[in-house]
Formats: sequence, structure tokens, C-alpha cells
Amino acid sequence: MKTFFKMLLATIVGTFLSLVLVLFFFLIVGIAALSKDNVPIIKPKSVLKLELNVPIEERVQDNPFEKYSSAFSTGNALGLNTLLENIVKAKEDKNIEGIYLDMSTVSAPLAALEELRNALEDFKTSGKFVYCYAESLSQSSYYLASAATKIYLNPQGLLELRGLVAQSLFFKGLFDKLGIEMQVVRYGTFKSGVEPFTLNKMSEANRLQLETVFGSMWKQVVSNISKSRSIDAQLINDVCDSLSLFDNTDLAMKLGFVDSLIYKDQFENIVHRQLGLDSAATINWVSLKEYKKIPAVERISKDKIAVVYAVGNIVDGKNGTNQVGATTAEELAKARKDEDVKAIVFRINSGGGSALASDVIWREVFLAQKEKPVVVSMGYMAASGGYYIACAADYIVAQPTTITGSIGVFGMFPNMQKMLENKLGITADKIITNAFSDFGNTTRPLSTYEIARLQKLVNETYFTFMQRVADGRNLSTSFVDSIGQGRVWSGVDAMNIGLVDTLGGLDVAIAKAAQLAKIEKYSAVEYPKMKNFYEEFMGSLLDAKIANRMQKSPLCETYLYFQYVESALELKGVQARLPYVISVE
Repeated sequence: MKTFFKMLLATIVGTFLSLVLVLFFFLIVGIAALSKDNVPIIKPKSVLKLELNVPIEERVQDNPFEKYSSAFSTGNALGLNTLLENIVKAKEDKNIEGIYLDMSTVSAPLAALEELRNALEDFKTSGKFVYCYAESLSQSSYYLASAATKIYLNPQGLLELRGLVAQSLFFKGLFDKLGIEMQVVRYGTFKSGVEPFTLNKMSEANRLQLETVFGSMWKQVVSNISKSRSIDAQLINDVCDSLSLFDNTDLAMKLGFVDSLIYKDQFENIVHRQLGLDSAATINWVSLKEYKKIPAVERISKDKIAVVYAVGNIVDGKNGTNQVGATTAEELAKARKDEDVKAIVFRINSGGGSALASDVIWREVFLAQKEKPVVVSMGYMAASGGYYIACAADYIVAQPTTITGSIGVFGMFPNMQKMLENKLGITADKIITNAFSDFGNTTRPLSTYEIARLQKLVNETYFTFMQRVADGRNLSTSFVDSIGQGRVWSGVDAMNIGLVDTLGGLDVAIAKAAQLAKIEKYSAVEYPKMKNFYEEFMGSLLDAKIANRMQKSPLCETYLYFQYVESALELKGVQARLPYVISVE
């Protein structure tokens, strides 16, 4: 009886404490809601300070608790959409004299950096300055900084320029030791996503396509740096081949890669003079956190352009955060049926996934295109299933460094029989009612007949994919097959072969959508709406904390590959995706 009362008391105390914590949380929510910051006043001669030493993602949920405590933080990433919107806003703001890029290491794909560079180049057309000051500059940071009016580097700093590297890990040896056999069916000579599980190194076809893609991307990087800094392209490649700038900031200034080697206080003196301020005056630095509270000038019109985001792996059923699935299809249908929406911009950042889910989303794009203009804006990747869902649009816009194409499909089916028996001493026995009742069971290998059936399904899926592209892009199926076979392309090369219409970012896609819809005044509305912060916080706090810890630990790269192997073992059905991990630096 004593034990019973102890358990009862413990339950009551636990419930009470849980209620107190919940009430405390909602009390903070109430306080935050009642104490919303007023719109800040931007003083004349202000400078927008962009601190970019954090990951840059497509969209990021605002965190109202961030200023109160880091304990409530779910991540410190910046939204690319927010950055672009505020750079445009600052261009027209008479109180903003320039932009200060505060960064050392920018974590963003090349295509995102390309979009930001274009926005900064456009900002400079207003006559305002863009200054970068850094203690050191990684290669990605320097690429973005090269669009600045002036680049200032600490005299003892580092400047990293070395070229691109694309690395993929291969797990066949690991699986051999574990006794796991990955049974593969695929269509496409270049569909190399299965190679990490079947080979110990890149196939010649895969090596060829990656050398072509990343060679094209690097050429774009060198061309932009050369143009912005007035440095010969060959010289840029020469310093990369020798690492001569890595430990020689004097040479970096001599060759024109940076403008001056100075300390932070000296940089602030330069900004003082640029603004015409007395040396004792305080510079009005305006953070992005504050500036984004300033409302953008809205165009007065009921006409809308819907910007529908598709970010992440394509999955069957409802999609979660950073996934593309049935929810994405529903958002496209919603935009199609909204009479105020005159055009749709479909923003895609996906390496693909389920072929079936890709076809479901393709159908919604196809239906929408019959009723109103649909323009695709490709981010850093719109490949395999990501291209499948794009090809029915009226017009496709990509960055030169976008990874796209990969028109091909595959299926992988793990056989764990040897691992279970030889490593763990586990055996399986069964009864079946029909010849293939246990089809797909991981405790036995596939039969020759089953593999043949799967190959037939993969072939049919590929032919459907190829036909979708041919119809959407007005190309012959034979030509699509010649550029397909799972081969990936850079955005600029994809434009040359007809998979993409023009190069540019989201702004170019929106402008094209407005042109096709024949509207001049409109508001751009994002779909789906970002989750309420409190829903996101309550629903994913534990996962976010675990992920953040893993990302910040020395095991972060190992964890990335662990997730990759885990997802490969869970693949179901035919896939139109780029499942391999390529580390690009």
C-alpha cells in the first residue's frame, strides 16, 4: 500500500510540474505577444549590416523568443528570401547609404551565393556602396564578397581560394563486412546514385558527368570574380593551383583580390568618411533583425503571384519540414483555384525522391499551367524528381550553378540475410500463401524473376519521365534520352540543351510570371505559409536540439553520412532522386 501511495504522489507531482512548465511557456508566449517590438525608425546615413556567418536556407521561421534566451532557439539560419527582400528594400530606402557584409565563413550553396551576388550588384546600381570587412574569408565568403564595392581584410587574416572539390563516400566495403547486399535496378548510364552501395569508387560515366558539372560551376565562379574584381581568369586559377594567397595577404592586395589590409577600427574610420560623419559620431548600423521589421512597399493590387516552395526530398504522402509531397501538390492546387492568383512561381530546391510522388506533383503543375502561367525558379538543385516536377511549367529559370537534369530512375532493395545469420546468429523461417507473398522481404535475395519485374517497372517509369520532359519542353523523346540516362547538368549547360529557358534567380522568375500574366501591379505571396513558431517549437524541439548538437559536434560530417545510409536502407518503391552525398567545398 505504501508503494501505491508513493507512485500516486509521484504521478501527482509530475503532473503538477508539467502543468507549471506548460503554463510558464504560454505565459512567456503571452508576454512576447503583448510586447511586440515597434517598427524601428531608420535614421539618415544608416548602414545595413548583414552578418552572414550562419547557414543560409530558402526560408526560415522567425523566432520571437530569440532575444530573450538562446534556450528557445531552434537554429540560427537566415532565410535567403528574407535577405533578398531586404537588399531590394534597402536599395530604395533613402536613409540607407550602403551595406556592410560582416562575414568570414558563409554556409550556402553556390546557387544561393549567386542569387545574393546578383542582388548586391543590383543594389550598387543605386550608387550606394557595399563594403566587406573580414578577419578572414573562406572561398564561399570571398565569392560573395567579390560583388562588394570594396573588400577589406585583416592584415593577419586568411583568404582561401583553391577551387571546388566534390567528394562522395562509398559504402560497399562496409556493407560487404556487414553482410548486406544492395540489390539494384536502374535505367540510365549516368544514374550514379546507387554507386556508393555497389562500387568502391566512381564509375567512369559518373566521373565524367561530375567533372563536367563542377567544371562548369567553377568556370562561372571564376568568371564572376574576374568581372567584379577586374582580375584575369587565368590568374585566379593560378593562385588556386598554388595556394599562394592562403598565407600571403600582401600578395592578395597586390594582385587586386582585396582592396586594403586594415583593422576593424580603421575600417570604421573609412565608413565614417564615406558617410560624411565626424570621427566622434556613432555609425548607425542597422541589423537585418531590425531592418526586416520595416514593411516593404506593397503594390496596391488584388492580383497575386503565388510563390510555391518545394524544398527537400520528394516523399509519398503528406510532407513534413524540408520535404516535398502531397502538401506541395495541395498548395499548387490552392494557387491554381484562387482567382486572385494570376501566375504561379514554383521554387524548387530538391534532388528528387519518390517517382510516384513526383508524378502526383507534376500533375498539379500540368493542370495549373493550363489555367495560368507557371514559371519554375530553380535553386541550388532541381534534379531527378526535382526536374520531373518542373518540366510541365511554361518557363524554367535556373542559376548557372544550379544542379539539374538527372532524368533517370532506380530502385534499391537490401538483402540482410547474411548479416542476420553470420553476424547476429538470427535466422528466419516463414510460410506463404502465394508464390511471392514475401516479395521485398529483406531476409532473402530477390529472385531472377522478381528482378526482371522490377526492371520492367523501372524502365516504364523512365519512359514516362522521358515523355513528360519531351512534352513539357517540346523536345523529341530520342533527344531527351540522349541527354537523360540519369546525367546531371549545371544550369548553364542545361539551358544550352533546352532543359532550362534562362538564367537568373527568383526575381527573374517572378518578373517573367508577371509578364506572361500581363500584369504590372501585383503582390507576391508565399505558399505554403510558414508554420507558426509555437507549433514548430512544440512539435520539433527535441529533434531540433539533437540535430543542432550533432551539427555542432566534431561528428557532424559522420552524422550526415549516417543519415544517408539510414535513408538508403529505408527507400521504398522506384526513386527519381540523387540519393548520394557529394560534399562540395
